Amino acid sequence: MTKRVTPTPDDIRSMIEAHFAERQTKLLASGEGTRDGRRFSWCGDVLEFLVDGLKERLSDRGITFSTTFPGPFRLMDEDQSPNGNHVRRFWTTALDHGCPIARLCTFFFHRHDRVPLPRLPTVAAYPHDHHEPEPEA
Repeated sequence: MTKRVTPTPDDIRSMIEAHFAERQTKLLASGEGTRDGRRFSWCGDVLEFLVDGLKERLSDRGITFSTTFPGPFRLMDEDQSPNGNHVRRFWTTALDHGCPIARLCTFFFHRHDRVPLPRLPTVAAYPHDHHEPEPEA
């Protein structure tokens, strides 16, 4: 019998960001739709597309989330710059076969006046008991 290795917070971060990068290859160069014809009406549609399939991909490895990834929507978690660039932070906990293993913060970079994202979301991963303020993206 082989011993199962629990993924680290950084392993989880890497898996999520690899999923985002893979999904990004399916976007049009304009960022306003997908190569198979789907069109986005706002930046949140792009995030939803990037996240699509992640739950299933990780659940095959026993990884689930305490809330729907990337986490609950809360407007108070958005920093708005005068130049129109915004970043929203979504928090959730990754679970390995039901046990907390990482606290995740997904940074969603977007603009309210454009559909395409200025850059892919990034994920910061911490030990599951992390309670420090998150770093700046």
